[in-house]
Amino acid sequence: MKLLNQALNDFKTIVFVDFEGTQYTQEIIAIGAIKVELDNKNKICKKYNSFKVFTKASGEVGKIVVKLTGITDDYLKENGVSFEQGIAKFEKYVGKTTNRIKYLSYGNFDMRLLHQSVANSLEGETPFIKTIYKNHIDFANILQYYIRSNKNEQLSLLDALKIFQVTPLADAHNPETDAKNLMLLFDATTTKQSILKEVYKQVLANNPHLPNPVNKAIKKMMKEGKVSKEEFERFIEEDI
Repeated sequence: MKLLNQALNDFKTIVFVDFEGTQYTQEIIAIGAIKVELDNKNKICKKYNSFKVFTKASGEVGKIVVKLTGITDDYLKENGVSFEQGIAKFEKYVGKTTNRIKYLSYGNFDMRLLHQSVANSLEGETPFIKTIYKNHIDFANILQYYIRSNKNEQLSLLDALKIFQVTPLADAHNPETDAKNLMLLFDATTTKQSILKEVYKQVLANNPHLPNPVNKAIKKMMKEGKVSKEEFERFIEEDI
């Protein structure tokens, strides 16, 4: 995918990351990640052990988040570390070359959680956190250019995996699992080009923003395998 290659900008180390946050204060309560290396075609060639840490928040977890994640206030009191300690552990996991790493999440909610936690932190924006902001890639934003639902909407991570016929790992809303599922999705988009191509055709055919003549030409091409110059001219005349 050209858009992905442009976003990676020749970086060959990626950390897939997922945060879980409180319901109301939007603070991070868990960090999950998995680090990989890419080959010269931006395909995953090496995987590291995954990472997870629980962090305490000033606000309550909230009933909906407890139901989704199983993380409770009592659990965080027993097993959580401060946000600053959690980020320090995450930085240690990532390694010393943090400025040569891209951080991929699915959607922009994770960065919103990070911003809010940083705002509540005594340390503020550390050099490591600034690097995450600088090198962050919203993979969902890139992928929606190529694959969408029948209603032309952005797909969830799990629905995107179904498109590529990948069985997701169980235990959704576990940040470590979600990071691994994001890795599986990334891997599928770079190795299952035939599926990506076919779904992208459907996205183009269903795109409501394309001019009618172009839309008609794409649909005819998909149905019959070709469209002539004369037919395209007729589509244009019909639209004038």
